[in-house]
Amino acid sequence: MVSADFLGGSGLRASTATVPNGMALPGYGEVNLALVHKVPVGIGSGTEFRIDVLNVGDTIYEIRNGTGVSVGAPQYGLRRTILAGITQRF
Repeated sequence: MVSADFLGGSGLRASTATVPNGMALPGYGEVNLALVHKVPVGIGSGTEFRIDVLNVGDTIYEIRNGTGVSVGAPQYGLRRTILAGITQRF
């Protein structure tokens, strides 16, 4: 099974010195891909191998810029990440 998804956002509102919610962060988008392969070996109903690639294009985007009440440092989205896993169902 091959799957893909797209995560997009228009950017959160941000505060300025004179106008609360006076500006917005830029929009962003990222693409995630996954590949799952089921192998009919092992105990029970088989074994699944999967690999996921998050943020394929390694897009750097800011989720929060640190302005506002009770907000600390800026926060950024996840960089490119590769995950692998094996699932054995019984």
